[in-house]
Amino acid sequence: MSARFCGAGGHLLSDRSWLYRLASCFDRPTANSLDSVSDRDFALEYLSALSLLGMHLSRLSEELVLWCSAPFSFVRLSDGFTTGSSIMPQKKNPDAAELVRAKVGRITGDFMGLLMVMKGLPLAYAKDTQEDKEPVFDATEAATLSLAAMDGMIRDMTANTDKMRALAGAGFATATDLADWLVRVPRLPFRTAHHVTGRLVGMAEAKNCDLADLTLEEMQSVEPQIDASIFDVLTVESSLASRTSEGGTAPENVSRAAQAWLTRLEENAA
Repeated sequence: MSARFCGAGGHLLSDRSWLYRLASCFDRPTANSLDSVSDRDFALEYLSALSLLGMHLSRLSEELVLWCSAPFSFVRLSDGFTTGSSIMPQKKNPDAAELVRAKVGRITGDFMGLLMVMKGLPLAYAKDTQEDKEPVFDATEAATLSLAAMDGMIRDMTANTDKMRALAGAGFATATDLADWLVRVPRLPFRTAHHVTGRLVGMAEAKNCDLADLTLEEMQSVEPQIDASIFDVLTVESSLASRTSEGGTAPENVSRAAQAWLTRLEENAA
């Protein structure tokens, strides 16, 4: 028996041949013979990892469900990953995302089921441990299907960038950038900058316009030190580009992070 569960090379297979691949991963005998026959930590750790995977897939699925809904319409999925409504002919339901979202309940249930089997056993073999097979098989198959469905949806979806761009600036999203500019350029205390920004937001609300649509004269009526360079920070694009610190939203940061993960995944899959 192995003293360490080494996984299946990072791949989940639709059949059960992965079990035979695992057998080739045993690196040494276990030091304790009772541990050889009674321990199921390797299966529990595996199911725990699948539960975490399922949780993250579920969260991404929830994003897709929201993004596909009419109030957002950020992305569109083809008929291959959606179904029509039984009563509304114009509606497309993101069924694949909803089903992936549901799979985490099944996977986590398998994890908790085996955990409950093991929690009351003495420190030796008991017939109860034969119940380790079904949850491992079931969770593996659910996770495999979920990964395949998510991969397909990500490749299939079409982004509505115009809608995203329009809503990205809604709700005076660049107000923080305005406050930052007031601290950085005329060097106002942040408390004062926060107050000035609040008044300018109120002015824009009263006029039913964005901050960038206020005139320089209107802004200077609230804070005389504001100059024309303020308009350089009031667009969504400039706001994103200004966040250049580690983990920031600047496009080059996002591209670099995405490439780093793609490289890592390709290396692990090799």
